[in-house]
Amino acid sequence: MATESIRTFLVDDHPVVLAGVRALIEASPDIVSVGEASTGKEAAALIEEIEPDVIILDVSLPDINGLVLAEQLLRNGCRSHIVMMTLYEERTYVQQALRVGVKGFVQKRSAGQNLLLAIRSAMLGGLFLDPPTTCEMTSSTEHNPALSKLGNNLGLTAREQEVLRMVALGFSNKEIAWHTKVSVKSIETYKARAAEKLKLHSRAQIVRFAITHGWMNIT
Repeated sequence: MATESIRTFLVDDHPVVLAGVRALIEASPDIVSVGEASTGKEAAALIEEIEPDVIILDVSLPDINGLVLAEQLLRNGCRSHIVMMTLYEERTYVQQALRVGVKGFVQKRSAGQNLLLAIRSAMLGGLFLDPPTTCEMTSSTEHNPALSKLGNNLGLTAREQEVLRMVALGFSNKEIAWHTKVSVKSIETYKARAAEKLKLHSRAQIVRFAITHGWMNIT
């Protein structure tokens, strides 16, 4: 039995971006486009009618901030998963998106390589941050006194806290090992030890914990 295609809805006011994303989706065997809008008002009405699986939403729209629209949609019971797409690299946008409940964040310059991955990840209930975004979010992780103090208060070592934070940001064990310059086996140990201390049993729980404890907000 064939798997149903992922139904996507794109919200962006730039014709070139619309055309580019449309081309990506049309070339994908498992994703289809079921609608487009160029303003928040138009999007809200069509999304309620169409009920797509995944909404691809620009941060900057003519009539409303995309993050505000995302929050409104989810607060009003929208069941679609939302992937933000933006030109901006500021971590404050990512922090707000995570708090709102967005499932993906992709910078437009990396959309060709990462947007379809973000859509598929969102559909599976995962959280996807593209490489440029994860680099921005972790640029101040190391040697940060505020992070160290927070980790100590939670009963974690600095390394355990760093590893768990990177897990929340979407890094694989192999990527964390490369970033921290320790072995993959050691990363698995740090991750398991930290998760046990905090009684976290899934990545979704780790992500929620990271957001509610301000791990994404420290600069």
